[in-house]
Amino acid sequence: MRCHLQSRIKVTALLVILLLITGYKVIPNSPTQNTQVTVSLPENPVDFIDMAAEIPGLFQEAAPYRSNLSYFWQENPEVKEALPAAFLENYKSFCWFNKTNQAELLCLPRLYLGGFIKCGSSELHEKINFHPDIRSGVKKEHKWWSRYRLPHNWREMRNFVKRPFSSYLRGLQPWKVGTSTVLFDSSATLVWHYLFWEERYPELEERPYSYADVIHAITPHAKVLVVVRNPIDRLWSGYLFFLGHNWPSTFGPKNLSAEAFDKAVRNEIDRFRVCVKEKGFRKCCFDTKHLDRYDRAVVPIALSIYVCYIREWKEKFGDQLKVIRLEDYMGDRAKTLASIYEFVDLPPMQHDEINQQIESHSRVKNKGKHKNLAMLKSTRDLLNSFYKPFNEELARVMGDERFLYG
Repeated sequence: MRCHLQSRIKVTALLVILLLITGYKVIPNSPTQNTQVTVSLPENPVDFIDMAAEIPGLFQEAAPYRSNLSYFWQENPEVKEALPAAFLENYKSFCWFNKTNQAELLCLPRLYLGGFIKCGSSELHEKINFHPDIRSGVKKEHKWWSRYRLPHNWREMRNFVKRPFSSYLRGLQPWKVGTSTVLFDSSATLVWHYLFWEERYPELEERPYSYADVIHAITPHAKVLVVVRNPIDRLWSGYLFFLGHNWPSTFGPKNLSAEAFDKAVRNEIDRFRVCVKEKGFRKCCFDTKHLDRYDRAVVPIALSIYVCYIREWKEKFGDQLKVIRLEDYMGDRAKTLASIYEFVDLPPMQHDEINQQIESHSRVKNKGKHKNLAMLKSTRDLLNSFYKPFNEELARVMGDERFLYG
């Protein structure tokens, strides 16, 4: 299986590098017609190889990513001050007694649930809580690591007030935590949300650290769940949801169309192609211009390149990372939930018991009012070609062909 994947990856990676380097010419049509795309191929294959060598490889970067956690500790010195020399051994979560109040038990999560916009993390969050030994705190989306530990003023987006580490800890455990309790932080943005890091570190060419670095440095034995779905469906669903709701007020337009989406996709592919040629693959995945895009009537295509974000969690956590496809979960929710409980070393729940809980709770639905709008076939074909090598690389990294999404 791995040899088969590797051979497919070589061919398709060359094709996508060709698309990213050479670009394409868009032949404009009327708004109701499908847009055609032509790709200019080099006459001599050797010329293509030479051109491909001019930029960092699609998956093998010229300069490896190097973490510098000193930036994190400078930003959040209260974290190091609060952490103990060692966690209590008899607790499943990572617990200790408050240094300033020995009667107060503080805990960090045993489990983190991350994901991507419109991949079903809200649904999964609710259903994971069926197990009696799991507690997720007062709400979904704590977002402390990726957002609320820093003050933000993100242009058109809302301001966020910085919250101390102590408020995060207390928000995780409003109830009594026992030795068998598994606390879990369900913050989808933990996997990818480094928006406007360029403004915080103007002297750097890349993020100084990843959240995988931070979580692993503090709790190296934590477990991490990531939920994904077909990358094209995720992109389309996000477009319909955010722009259809016109939320926040800077998002738009209200009048969505398959043609507008098609145009936005082609523009974003072109932007990403130029970025990869100039900066390299990894830097462009985390470039704010390719992630924070729903507020400018376009689509963040980089957010569906899952391998870019998941790979660094896999490198840090290894078998302590579990990636779930939304399609598999919806196909058999009881089976998926049972596998999650086993992954976190919890006592098993019978499938009948899980199904009974599922039937007593309605499915979480976050659909927009434009759910019946259909994507153009030409758009889907283009996105299939664009995402194919990234899906194959994710399948190789995870050792699982289900992530090919072919």
